[in-house]
Amino acid sequence: MPSPPTFTETWGCQMIAFIFDLLLYGVALILVAQYFYSAANADGIFTKITVGLVFFFSTVHVAFLSHQIYTDYVTWFNQPALLNIIPFSASAMLLAIYLTSFVAQIFFASRVWLLAKGTGRKILYSSPVILLAVLQLAFGIAQDVLVIKTAVFSRLETTARITSTQAGACAACDIIITLVLCFLLNEARSNSRRTNSIVDKLILYAINRGAATSTAALVQLILFVAKPGTFIFMIFLLPSCHLYVISVVSMLMSREALRSKLTGTPERSSNFQLDSFRNNPHDVSRHTTSGQGHGSFSALTGFKATFSEK
Repeated sequence: MPSPPTFTETWGCQMIAFIFDLLLYGVALILVAQYFYSAANADGIFTKITVGLVFFFSTVHVAFLSHQIYTDYVTWFNQPALLNIIPFSASAMLLAIYLTSFVAQIFFASRVWLLAKGTGRKILYSSPVILLAVLQLAFGIAQDVLVIKTAVFSRLETTARITSTQAGACAACDIIITLVLCFLLNEARSNSRRTNSIVDKLILYAINRGAATSTAALVQLILFVAKPGTFIFMIFLLPSCHLYVISVVSMLMSREALRSKLTGTPERSSNFQLDSFRNNPHDVSRHTTSGQGHGSFSALTGFKATFSEK
């Protein structure tokens, strides 16, 4: 019979997860503040609402997690019997994570839709992302309900199946977003070195974004199943909420630098769409005098279509 988990494997790991969670929340807070100060004016209401929602849900997550930590370490201090009870704030905190990831994944699904607009396969490319995003949220809500019914941490392993499904769907969604973005961006390559350099940077960003969130989902799933009764999985689960905020906002904040590198000029407002360039590249070229060639404008319009929303 396996020995019961130690204090370090439970509440110690929860405290470590809380520290990491606060650190990443601080990073997300700075990025969101910078976005609304310097970049939000160039975006439409959909993008602003998306950023506002992911940050709101991540803030709700931190608030309820802080309440749970205070309850466990202060209110119930020196009362070991009560520590097995799952506070209501724990369930609310989990729901905030699932809502944050859902909003971020739907946002990236909309970027896939825009980038694939000129290919005639926008539904084919975006529908798996939307389906998996809805699936992970649905199983996340179901898991939350089950956690509330379970009521105690000692029986948390009874939620293993539904937790595994939720984490698997979440990781699969992030991986598919990465693969589709990489494929579509790779289609924008041309004979221009500058264009290809920007495409490489965008692909690298897509890979890093997907690697961070999907790895967190997979590792927390493995630890939840492999180390039942412990809270080691929380070290990866809790901070993952802010990884989605950072992935959305850092992408939006990187646009000006990438556009400037592509055109050799400061960022200017543009309404070009990728499909319009594919249909008539000469029409796009008439709107610019930068002299970088059609390949550069293909990447520029694709970049605009993917990462902007008026």
